[in-house]
Amino acid sequence: MRLKRAFSTLAAATAVSFAGIVGLAASPAAAAAADFNYDRPSVGDLDAVIDAWKDGRMLGSVTWQADAGSGGSKGDTLCVRDNWSDGRYIVGTTGEGHRVSTKGHSSSYGTCMTLNVPEGMPIMMRMAVHGSNGTETSSPFEVKG
Repeated sequence: MRLKRAFSTLAAATAVSFAGIVGLAASPAAAAAADFNYDRPSVGDLDAVIDAWKDGRMLGSVTWQADAGSGGSKGDTLCVRDNWSDGRYIVGTTGEGHRVSTKGHSSSYGTCMTLNVPEGMPIMMRMAVHGSNGTETSSPFEVKG
């Protein structure tokens, strides 16, 4: 009887320990991913915007302006903005190999890169949110030069 009770107690303790380990392992995976929003504003010079949201706040954005021409720049402009001091950084890329990043800068920080893409040429813009739990990447969003 004593041996049966000892095995029963050991089995229950093992089950509880295993459930605790599984629960801990599932916590990061169960954390909600960033929500990406895609927009083509009808006002201003912006042609396309990808925003990343989590827990009701905007983490950052990637924007595209074809032939921006503002501030003395000529050509197409890819910009990124990191809105929160949360250890994350934002990267914007195009299918043409252009990359702009907020890595290494304090939030709230934004930066742009002027490109020269042939007029009307379709390219794919993406947003990546890099953090301690890995990288979340948006779907490609088609823009034109």
